[in-house]
Amino acid sequence: MFPRSHLVRLVSFLVLTFSCFYVQCATINDLNKAYVSLKTQDTRSQQTAIRQALAQVLVKLSGSESVIKHEQFRALSENVMQYVTSTQFVEGNSEQLLVIFNQAKLEKWVKRNALPLWGAQRPEALLWFIEQNNSSRFRTILMDGESNDTLSLLNAAAFNRGVEFILPIMDIEDVTQVSEIDIWGQFIDTLHTGAQRYNTPYTVSVKLQQLSDQSWQLDYFVKSNTELELHQVTDTTKLAVIGKFVDQYTERQAIRYALDTFRFVENSQIQQLITINHVTDIVALSQIEAYLTSLSIVETALLLEQRGTTSTFNVKLLGQPQQLHQVLLQGNQVVGITDPEDELNTRLFEYYWR
Repeated sequence: MFPRSHLVRLVSFLVLTFSCFYVQCATINDLNKAYVSLKTQDTRSQQTAIRQALAQVLVKLSGSESVIKHEQFRALSENVMQYVTSTQFVEGNSEQLLVIFNQAKLEKWVKRNALPLWGAQRPEALLWFIEQNNSSRFRTILMDGESNDTLSLLNAAAFNRGVEFILPIMDIEDVTQVSEIDIWGQFIDTLHTGAQRYNTPYTVSVKLQQLSDQSWQLDYFVKSNTELELHQVTDTTKLAVIGKFVDQYTERQAIRYALDTFRFVENSQIQQLITINHVTDIVALSQIEAYLTSLSIVETALLLEQRGTTSTFNVKLLGQPQQLHQVLLQGNQVVGITDPEDELNTRLFEYYWR
């Protein structure tokens, strides 16, 4: 016989605002990890480095740098070791420290302080990236499967903010639809159409150019089927302009998709009943509980009843029931039976476990 009562607590997974649930998302790993510099190994330097790592991870978890400006951040950083799982030097580099945090504990701190929470599922973007610098009269297009210093800088900045970009493979299909001139000229419609084969909700295009020894300019746009943003950043180094671009892109995406945790603070979670069919044994039930535990929108989940192969849960939500429904379908673990748009069936959602 199955247990009658199971209380499951929050661990990390993304809950997007309602409009986000219909876009294709990528799973971003290592949101609880940060790499920081450590030139000396005395205790004070280690503490400073770990606090820097804490700030980096909190920014990744929330999607916004505003989290480290919160009035409670200082108190958190003074007790940072309570949240550290492990530290280790990067192999072959004694000045680079990897710090791994307890993600569940940090997410609880984020929620308790009513800060945005952005989990592992984040919208994908196809990135057209072209560069020209003073050392070469040729332009370079970043593409999948290749590596250079610019891509290394981009990947490091993206890791620090918890986002990823898909690069084009630039095969015959790509070059037939999109030319170097199209990318350099930032021809929006052409680039957005050329990105459709990658099935990403966002198309991003970057034009990076070195104007002088101490002057870099980066022009970019972000386009979806319904929105378009155009921006320009300048600075004295390539590292700085790439960092600004990734920061701006991440902040705007977090505004769209990070979970508002006010319901946790106000203790105003919505309760929703769901039933899951085809739960054939205790192993399947355990898998379902683990899956529910991975949803940031779920504050708690209680198994109310097990009748035959049907499990009924009462879940407390930080968002709307329709958001839970879309998260469940997106996770590809269940098949929906109930239409949540049918107002007569909003009290109970029904699914089959795959």
